[in-house]
Amino acid sequence: MENNQTLDEIKKLLQDVVTKVDQQNEEIKKLENRMFAVEQIKNNKSEGISIEKSQTDLQRQEINLVESLEKADREERMNKGNFEERLGGQWFAKIGIAVIFIGIALFLKYAFDNNWINEAWRVIIGISAGVGLLAVGEMLIKKYFNYGQIIIGGGIAILYLSIFVAFDFYHLIPSPVAFVTMAIITMIAMFLSLRHDAMSLIIVAIVGGFASPLLCSSGVNNQVILFSYLLVLDLAIFSVSLFKKWRLLNLIGFIGTILLSIIWYGQFYSIKQLPVTIFFWTLFFLIYSIAPLLYNLYRKEISAGEEQLLTLFAGLVYFGSVYGLMNPKYHAWMGVFALILGLYYLIWAWFTRTVSPQDEKLYGFLAFLSAGFIAVAIPIQFKYYTITIGWMIEALLLLYIGAKQVSERVLNSDEEKQNIVIAFGLVVSLLAVIRLLFVDSVRIMQNEIFFINKRFGIFLFVILCFYSAGYIFSKCIRVQVSQKQIMNTKDVMVVMLIVANFLTIFAISKEIVNYHNREINVLTIEQNSLIVNNVKYKNNSSAIYSDASYKKLDEKIENVNYRSSIVLSLFWLLYAIILLAIGFAGSYKAIRIGGIVLLMFSILKLFFYDLWQLGTLYRIISSISLGIVLLFISFTYQKYKEKLKEVI
Repeated sequence: MENNQTLDEIKKLLQDVVTKVDQQNEEIKKLENRMFAVEQIKNNKSEGISIEKSQTDLQRQEINLVESLEKADREERMNKGNFEERLGGQWFAKIGIAVIFIGIALFLKYAFDNNWINEAWRVIIGISAGVGLLAVGEMLIKKYFNYGQIIIGGGIAILYLSIFVAFDFYHLIPSPVAFVTMAIITMIAMFLSLRHDAMSLIIVAIVGGFASPLLCSSGVNNQVILFSYLLVLDLAIFSVSLFKKWRLLNLIGFIGTILLSIIWYGQFYSIKQLPVTIFFWTLFFLIYSIAPLLYNLYRKEISAGEEQLLTLFAGLVYFGSVYGLMNPKYHAWMGVFALILGLYYLIWAWFTRTVSPQDEKLYGFLAFLSAGFIAVAIPIQFKYYTITIGWMIEALLLLYIGAKQVSERVLNSDEEKQNIVIAFGLVVSLLAVIRLLFVDSVRIMQNEIFFINKRFGIFLFVILCFYSAGYIFSKCIRVQVSQKQIMNTKDVMVVMLIVANFLTIFAISKEIVNYHNREINVLTIEQNSLIVNNVKYKNNSSAIYSDASYKKLDEKIENVNYRSSIVLSLFWLLYAIILLAIGFAGSYKAIRIGGIVLLMFSILKLFFYDLWQLGTLYRIISSISLGIVLLFISFTYQKYKEKLKEVI
């Protein structure tokens, strides 16, 4: 027995020891956490961040955490329950309130048709029903959140319907009273949705508001009344966007406004209503181009990208609608209209960069819209070569702004951010080059002079723009960028110079070929006249081909073709030598490579075309010229090989 007691005592002692060890471990963990917090505060101090700011940040984090937990708890409560509970508790309520709304609308119309009660009492009944539903929903929403917000939403929709009927259908109240009343109802809906943090509440109200004109249509054109009513609904959505990031609400308002505008346009629009239509559609555009971005800008949050889609669609729909209304009668103003839109988005891009500089996605998106509308304005407003000039001027301005921003970011040690403006400049310059090569260069010109014509002038202008862009980036501060970036300023400079040299070669080659082609055309016209005269006077078209005059003209045409080919080859050789000389003198590797590539093309053309296709005299000229050039290049490499090694 004594042994058992001893064992029990030992076990108790061991348990006490284990308990004390666990307590000590907890104390150690607490001390470690405190030490870690102290170290963090010290680090914040060393980085120039005050303790007060750290405490403020912690308080903000706590508030955000509490809000997110409350929201998650509310969503969890909303999502609890099986299918039967959701069907009986939520969907039946939604269907019920919708049926009541439709029933009251039909009752008001039916009562009007059958003269059961006068107009005033019909409206009073509707308003009473709406207010009653609001009161019932407000009492129930704290205990039955989903059910209560459905009832409140239905009451608001019925109030919209009643006021609209009183004004537009029964003419019981004047326009200012109806407008103010609807604004009050909208403010109530906005207040309740924000108070209860219930997006579905205001969605029900807004959907009911958009449905009211359809349910109570009298078949009469009341454009100003209808669009003013839509404006009130859209302004409510705009106001809510300042406090809540409810993308679905913005989308529903945008779709509802478009649908009602389309229905009205199909039934009532005439050219006399153009100014009023443009005025209201402009207001709608302003609302939905700003509303999706308002929350992010006000809260200074970084956009996720989804909200930008509605801004894009608002701009496209607005531009397309106004263009369809005003073109072709006012086509001369369509380019100005697109330019105004581009400037509008440019102002918003500047505002975004000022208010929320960390939101690079939103800034880049707005800059993209600005550059896009300005680029669209140019071909709408101008024709022919002016389009290419306009695109090139826009590209040069974008590249200049982008280079300036790169310099500012480098000075601020901010190397990680992409420069979207430079990317837009490159895209617009690519459009200008494509049009220059495939549209402007093939345009037929009458009585053009060698190197003095519009085509060569436009080439010269674009070439100078690319050289100017290369100069701008050569003066820009250059840094070693991260791998995330597409290219640095040196890469852009090299691209600009490559394109400038390519266009120079292409333009001069085009002039050489066209000059000789004009000479060939003159000789061909003389040949055709000989054929016509021979047929007219000798009635023998085949005999002319053996005529000495015809053969002489044919020989001249062949010699012109030979001369054109050899001049083109010599020009390529000369230009390649110039590039090599500049590349070696300035230690420009890219220019040297370009010269070597052009030299190889020239050699291949001389070997595989000129020496086999040209006449004897031109073969001699081409072979001797090629030999002299190659010997000169080889001698240069041999004489200055040590210096060239240093350069290479």
